[in-house]
Amino acid sequence: MAETHLRRRQWATGAAVLGFAMLAVYVTLIVAQGNTSWFEVLPWVLAMATGSAVAFASAAVVDRRLARNLLLGATALFGVIGALSLFSIGLGFLVAAAAAAVGAARLSSENGNREPTAQ
Repeated sequence: MAETHLRRRQWATGAAVLGFAMLAVYVTLIVAQGNTSWFEVLPWVLAMATGSAVAFASAAVVDRRLARNLLLGATALFGVIGALSLFSIGLGFLVAAAAAAVGAARLSSENGNREPTAQ
């Protein structure tokens, strides 16, 4: 069942994949520097992982309203991370925020355009 939601919610899945990819790039850069303590970057890593996990959860959840709210949260988190790290890895997170926002907008339009069922 969740597999069909992952296929239908490509924007959410794309935002999650891009978020995880940018997290991998960030960790790779930190390891390559070699002089940074993990305790200094742990809050950033957790924020990036949380945004990516929330975007992925929004693609897998059945309830459309919950999926939209999760995507709005991922959009905000990716946007803040992207704005604060704009000159290093922020562009990827801003693209992930845009993908999450498009996914949330599509879920909103799907909910609003439903015809009421006749009883």
